[in-house]
Amino acid sequence: MYILMGIMQFGLIFAAYLTVNNAVREGARWGSISVYDTSDSASENDETRQDGVVARIIAGRGILNMPAVGATATSNFDSGDGTWAAGVVADDCFNQSPTPYSAVKDGDFTICYTIPADLAGESDARRGYYMEVTAWYHQQIFVPLLDMFLPDDPTKSAGEQGSWIRLPGRVTVVIN
Repeated sequence: MYILMGIMQFGLIFAAYLTVNNAVREGARWGSISVYDTSDSASENDETRQDGVVARIIAGRGILNMPAVGATATSNFDSGDGTWAAGVVADDCFNQSPTPYSAVKDGDFTICYTIPADLAGESDARRGYYMEVTAWYHQQIFVPLLDMFLPDDPTKSAGEQGSWIRLPGRVTVVIN
């Protein structure tokens, strides 16, 4: 019985992992070709790009429980409130070489911008920058023995029912 439950749990985890990664790739693809609007400031263009990335990730969620931006967060996913806050580059960005230029966070989303070494200085359009997109999905584990072999979700409190793992979706693209 436990073997069958373990197989089912692994299937659910793997399906969620693939879905999150595919959704993040779709969002990052859109962000890499987002058109720079010269009538807006660089920060307004960044926010438009970031909001578009998040919208594509949520649209590509498939069967996963990801609410729309501004909706009540579920135990599986926090889509944020649409307000981007500055992140800590050393903590929030996975790729650290070269060192990221900036990081922003909203809910379970993080977007980091990195200036490649061969680019001369900053660019308002961010053309040629690396954009790392990360989204975290929280999966509950229902098989009692599996939680010993899987890492705990650091964002879930000890009082929450059951064991949780955090599944990352992460991709780095070049902004065109």
